Amino acid sequence: MRKFTLSSVAVLSLAYFSLVPNHSFAHSEFVSSNPKANSVVTTIPKSVWVKFDGNLITIADKQTNFLTVKNSKGKELSDGKAYVGGARVSVNIKDRSATGKIKVSWRVVSEDGHPVSSFLTFTVKR
Repeated sequence: MRKFTLSSVAVLSLAYFSLVPNHSFAHSEFVSSNPKANSVVTTIPKSVWVKFDGNLITIADKQTNFLTVKNSKGKELSDGKAYVGGARVSVNIKDRSATGKIKVSWRVVSEDGHPVSSFLTFTVKR
């Protein structure tokens, strides 16, 4: 009788979890950027953006998403104000004279409410 009860519970559990839709959310994943990750460019664009696979959360007038662009010596090239539109976050570049390896770092809040942070690099060769 005990084997039958355990087997019944196992079968019912499998049936339940296979029929109930999965409502879990994944953290936003990096999709693309401008400039592209690991690319070589001749000039830094006026703005740099990073796109994710899901919309980013914004909270009224609070800055919840951050994107910074720095040269190889750690000097900030961006103006410090991140602009969010759907799945994309961008910053304007105030100093476009840098050359060498440029680091683009972000901390964004995905639709599931979790922060995601990472970085990419590209190189400026004139």
